[in-house]
Amino acid sequence: MKKLNRSFIVLAGILGLIILSACEKKDTPGSNLMGTIQFSFSLSSGEKEARTGSDSSIASYQLMISVEDLKGNAVLTDKLIPLYIFGTGFISDKIELKAGQYNLTRLLVLDPSGTVIYASPLEGSSLAYLLKDPLPVQIKITADQVTSIAPEVLAVGNYSPVEFGYISFGVQIIKPLDLYAVCYLYNPLIMAPTSMTDAVLTVYSADDWTYTFNLKAAVNHLIIRGGSDSYTFVVSREGYSPVTYKYSSQEIENTTPESPLGLKIPWGTQSGILELQPGPADGKDATISNLQPDKNFGDYTYFEATFLSEPILTVMRSNRSLIAFSTDSLPKSASITRATLVLYYDVPLPVDSAFYAIDPSTGTGKYAAVFQQIIEPWDEHKVTWNNQPKTTEINQVYLYPFVRNANFIGVDVTQLFSNPSASVLPFYGLMFRLWPDDNFPGFRFVSGDYPVASMRPKLILQYTI
Repeated sequence: MKKLNRSFIVLAGILGLIILSACEKKDTPGSNLMGTIQFSFSLSSGEKEARTGSDSSIASYQLMISVEDLKGNAVLTDKLIPLYIFGTGFISDKIELKAGQYNLTRLLVLDPSGTVIYASPLEGSSLAYLLKDPLPVQIKITADQVTSIAPEVLAVGNYSPVEFGYISFGVQIIKPLDLYAVCYLYNPLIMAPTSMTDAVLTVYSADDWTYTFNLKAAVNHLIIRGGSDSYTFVVSREGYSPVTYKYSSQEIENTTPESPLGLKIPWGTQSGILELQPGPADGKDATISNLQPDKNFGDYTYFEATFLSEPILTVMRSNRSLIAFSTDSLPKSASITRATLVLYYDVPLPVDSAFYAIDPSTGTGKYAAVFQQIIEPWDEHKVTWNNQPKTTEINQVYLYPFVRNANFIGVDVTQLFSNPSASVLPFYGLMFRLWPDDNFPGFRFVSGDYPVASMRPKLILQYTI
């Protein structure tokens, strides 16, 4: 508890009651009879000199008060009243109120700059003990009379509003920051980043404030929340990966229209998604069979790698499939970051645990099929078992037996597309075959010749520029 400092307490001078009534009137609740109140405060000579200097004509101080009736209804809320220098103190303008009894619930004295220099503590606050009668103070307004009020106030100094009991007055003053920024595409192959661009900028401050701005392809003047030592900027643009930057408040304050903050989106962060799902007219897939080694199945409904019995010949038939997707629609400088092959089936082949040894914990088995890189050209309507193109085992992708409650599966074949092989071998599509060969029964999906377009094989390519 802070010690009482008598120079810290400004005691009010009482001007008394001035009776101006020419005839006696009765104050009744709810009556329309009006009275007047006026506030006065005394200052020591030192305080007067500090507040007003040698010019006693200054009259730009203000008094802020709140008044309630005895039922707690607001009558005046943060009412500003001019204060005038009068000798060694202040005297306020007169204000009118209906005759009756009220409670003074808030009282602040503001200097010409708007700074609170004196305040009356509220009862129960940590500084209330310094006053003989802390707020709320009851006042009585008499009809046709001036009621002079001389409340006690304390110099605010470095005390907080909470210590005076003004919790509702506790506000955080935020100083906005002016930010000048420009966003451009950065290409290290050119000398200067001259390609300004529109983008989306999201600003995060250390105190959890965030806001998103739409940037134009020009110098942008933005206003952000001040008060944080550092800020995180996330710059995004459609077709590019987001870029994150961190700046100090000083770096932001130093920006000007002539020297804006440069937000770079590296050229190599361009990204996109290409989905390819061709049909019979523009797709390329075929099946080959060892029992009909010279027959072409370019218009076959299924895309499969199987080892199944042939009912008529009572022998086992091995089928393999080939597929290729045209990636001509990719940007010339695109670099594939992920490739997913989505395959559908109409009727799943039965799973024989004796051959597949399904692991119930993973739902997969020991034997598999593989997707291999085709390294020789082939024709969809001429390829057969006997003239099938060569493949390589480099970067081959395995497909293990699976149990799913859906009629499709997505296979990650990125290693076959992002780097077609670890050698300089050419890339002519994928061969789908059992691995090892002659494992019953295999996998049967639908091909690009399947009548339901949405179930045909789909290749999803994610890429950057």
